[in-house]
Amino acid sequence: MHMLLSLLGTIVTIVILFKRLSDSGIDLSWLNPFAANQEQPSGKSSDQKNQLFSVSDPLEVAALLAITIAKIDGDLSSDEKTILLQLFQSEFHCSEQQANDLLLSSNTLFGDGRLAISMPGQIMQSSLQSFSPEKAQSVMHLLNTISQVDTNNRASKQGFVNQIEAIFDTHFSAIDQS
Repeated sequence: MHMLLSLLGTIVTIVILFKRLSDSGIDLSWLNPFAANQEQPSGKSSDQKNQLFSVSDPLEVAALLAITIAKIDGDLSSDEKTILLQLFQSEFHCSEQQANDLLLSSNTLFGDGRLAISMPGQIMQSSLQSFSPEKAQSVMHLLNTISQVDTNNRASKQGFVNQIEAIFDTHFSAIDQS
């Protein structure tokens, strides 16, 4: 009888421990062997997708594109971070605190990066009308500068910069024709 009570006590303790860990934000779903082959529906990717596609401020879109280029090869290096902050301050005429906030919010929106890297046109779509040719030149200067900071994966970075340049060219040529 005492063995049964100690076993039940241990099970209850483990269940309470898992519940507390789960409540504190630690994901324990990987422990479930029955859920291993199931596709977990997660609102996170659709929320991130909606947030990325709903950015309408050209400043935020430019910062997000800059973060995308800097992180196309993985994590943001300290050199890239420093230069990004300097460029945000010089190109966007913002304070150090505003530049830090912009970097943090853009990095948060970037998420795992798959959407930002694969769909720059859709991300820019809601803010494209707000870009003037001067703003577009400023953004292209920012993106070209960031793409030259780190030599890792330079071809991918330059390809992304070329995509953005093509989007701006298409947008401004359509405006000129109308």
